[in-house]
Amino acid sequence: MKKSKKEISKKQKKEAIIAILMVIIAVGGTFAFLGILRVTLKTDNPLVVVTSESMVPTIDVGDLLVIQGKEPAEIENGTIILYDSRGLWPNRYVEEPIVHRIVDKYLNDTDGKWYFITQGDNNSDTDPPDGAFGTEIAVPEDRVIGIVKNIIPKIGMVKIWMDDTPWLSTFILIGLSIALLISIVWDLTHPEEEDEDKNKEKEKELEEKSNIESEEKSEVDLGI
Repeated sequence: MKKSKKEISKKQKKEAIIAILMVIIAVGGTFAFLGILRVTLKTDNPLVVVTSESMVPTIDVGDLLVIQGKEPAEIENGTIILYDSRGLWPNRYVEEPIVHRIVDKYLNDTDGKWYFITQGDNNSDTDPPDGAFGTEIAVPEDRVIGIVKNIIPKIGMVKIWMDDTPWLSTFILIGLSIALLISIVWDLTHPEEEDEDKNKEKEKELEEKSNIESEEKSEVDLGI
């Protein structure tokens, strides 16, 4: 039976709504996933992409790091940590958190805090790098974001590429959004040609089958 235009229209609207819901779920699912990671790993920065060569060959540019929060007293020497250095080094400002290895630690009796001496595996000096200010500066425990739990090689190169070419990544995202919008509008305003073609093919097959059966019946009646 051939579908009416009203039935086709209802189905098109339903499919368009499903497509929109899938996009919303995909975006919302990403934020939900990050939220779950924050709670599970006990840190606000559970995933970090490396953009510096200071930890080569242990960690390379483009590697994705899984960060886990940990009590300062439980962090041992040799552990790789992620920490915030903003305002920690005089006359040197680094926006992004730093991933370096702990080479020494001590408990300050004055404030009761743990302090960590850090250094990049690819650096010749302890932090601050390159011997700045002529002395090392320890990282207080309240600057430690977490420890490096896992290293996933090179998967973060996509993010680096998007950061380096924001105009191109923005253009691609806009293009995909427009393509999705056009597809939804098209489905809402045009008949389902594909379904109609399938119905026509099915009707043709049934007609051919009927003709063959009629011919066979005629041959039997004639005694052939």
